[in-house]
Amino acid sequence: MPFSFRIQLFAVIQVILTALFTYIFVTNEYRDLSEQNVATLEAFLIEQKQQELKNYTEIAKASIQHIYAGAAKDDPVAQELVANILSTLIYDGHDGYFFVYDEYGTNIVLPTEPYRVGQNYWDLLNDKGEPTIQILIENAKNGGDFYRYPWNQPSTETITEKLSYSDFLPKWGWMMGTGVYLDNVQQQLISVQTAIDEHTDNTRFIILFVAMSSIFVIFTIGTILHFTQKKESDKQIDQLGQKIITLQEDEQRHISRELHDGIVQILVSIKYSLEATGKFLAHQNVEKPVPLIQAQTNLSNAITDIRRISHHLHPRILDELGLSDAMEALGKEFSERTNIAVTITKPALSKLLPDHINITLYRVVQESLMNIEKHAQATKTSIDLAIMDNWLTLTIRDNGIGMYEMNENEPSLHSGIGTRNLAERVKYHRGQFKLSSSRKGTTVVAKIPRSAFAHHYTQKQEPILAESI
Repeated sequence: MPFSFRIQLFAVIQVILTALFTYIFVTNEYRDLSEQNVATLEAFLIEQKQQELKNYTEIAKASIQHIYAGAAKDDPVAQELVANILSTLIYDGHDGYFFVYDEYGTNIVLPTEPYRVGQNYWDLLNDKGEPTIQILIENAKNGGDFYRYPWNQPSTETITEKLSYSDFLPKWGWMMGTGVYLDNVQQQLISVQTAIDEHTDNTRFIILFVAMSSIFVIFTIGTILHFTQKKESDKQIDQLGQKIITLQEDEQRHISRELHDGIVQILVSIKYSLEATGKFLAHQNVEKPVPLIQAQTNLSNAITDIRRISHHLHPRILDELGLSDAMEALGKEFSERTNIAVTITKPALSKLLPDHINITLYRVVQESLMNIEKHAQATKTSIDLAIMDNWLTLTIRDNGIGMYEMNENEPSLHSGIGTRNLAERVKYHRGQFKLSSSRKGTTVVAKIPRSAFAHHYTQKQEPILAESI
């Protein structure tokens, strides 16, 4: 098997495995997030319905209190008046009503089905095989509680899941209850789930498209490699390496955008809903429940973490404002997180370099700061970017205890994989990479010749390039 073909086959397998892993990972993450979001939304909506039922019940009790309070234990006139009042308390079209049963299961009030009044339903079983009336009466006697069960919905004449709250009138032995049908809750949950599923399918398609595109590019380059000389082959291999890096950066940029513009926006929407619930409860003089507080805290932490991951994958400022501002933002964030002072020296003006050089130098700064945080025990760090003697030179120094030594020709056995990858990236631009370390600190120098990026500008811009980046 030709060597070039083996490289081609290995690259294809790598892309397939990477795509497969990414596909599985993204699918699992979306599924878990979907289940969490739907469960959180359902709990929120059910809690709203429960509070709504309690409010309706208090209104009903207040409307009959002037009769019930002064009535005797056996007062048929008062009982009839109360039953008539409760029969007229209709809300939410015809689906919201009050029902009354005595403690033995005989119906007293049921405005949607008046023919049931006077009949006993103690042994009535719902579609789940549960004694509906017995459970409602038991909940009422225990101080009032909620119960979900299937029941006929008047507006649709279909069996729909219903959430009811029942309370007890002990003087007469009456169970008074009311309920709401949960069809609209299920519709909202289905709508959210459908949106998340569509988003997941789009992401899967993008992953497969990138994988197939990568495989196509690799096969194309592999075919060219078979018909070129040794020197041209080496050149094409270098280009392939850069293309893979570019694809990885593009994929990270896309995932970063998906996280920031997709998942974060969904979570922020849920956060606003939770905050609205808190304001509603405060308006109702109801103390905010602990699960709601915990949900808000966990949701804020999740939003912060996803934004941090999105920025780490690919900072938007690098595309929008260029390398200088991106380095300044990275240094500021690093200093705030580690309390290590960072000094940045950069050109006065801001002219964008080619994207591939921007990304390479940004990754050098990012990896170096990460190594300083992990190993150097430094208190000060300086980052210097300048054009000197036709070289674009990036220098990073710290005053720590040292890490390891490495140069472009003989990397140390103690150097990390990340640092070696950076050296390869810089070398691709015909540049030089050197890392020197001692007990007095570490210095990283990445130099890229001006000729590697001068063609990116027109002749009129050439004089400005000597002064700015």
